Amino acid sequence: SIMVHVISFCILANTIIMFVQLQWLGMVANKSLDGAAAAAAAEGWPHASTVFDACEYSFTVIFLLDLVMQLFVHRQHFFVSPLNIFDFTIVVFTSLEVFVLTPLAASVGNVSFVRLLRLAKLTRVFRAARTLKTFESLRILISTMIHSVVSTFWTLVILIVFQ
Repeated sequence: SIMVHVISFCILANTIIMFVQLQWLGMVANKSLDGAAAAAAAEGWPHASTVFDACEYSFTVIFLLDLVMQLFVHRQHFFVSPLNIFDFTIVVFTSLEVFVLTPLAASVGNVSFVRLLRLAKLTRVFRAARTLKTFESLRILISTMIHSVVSTFWTLVILIVFQ
């Protein structure tokens, strides 16, 4: 259905934005460690933090609405599939982190458990793997690369041993 494709696109877009945000955070951290070159790179996008926050809120709302609609349609049958339980967990933890814990940490100060829950953001990347079913050729390519890792490792071992 079209909703599956829209959510799949949102998951992939969210994953890409998360990686761009990580790159930007690395540049900001480098700015504090390095100097002029890194400072110029990080200052090239002064409103990045606001853009990333807006994207995070938007995607969280989209995923939360999708979850509510799926729960409404499937009711208790929703929890039959392990992937649905996984999606439910990701969306609930992300929503808690974005709408409750992050504002709480900003008003209270440094809350260490918020940092732990931010690791839950990484689980959104796993949700992107589920959408690979939609993109069959990409899924086959990634599967081939994953399965070739062991063979590549043993090829390197043989090359190292016999040289």
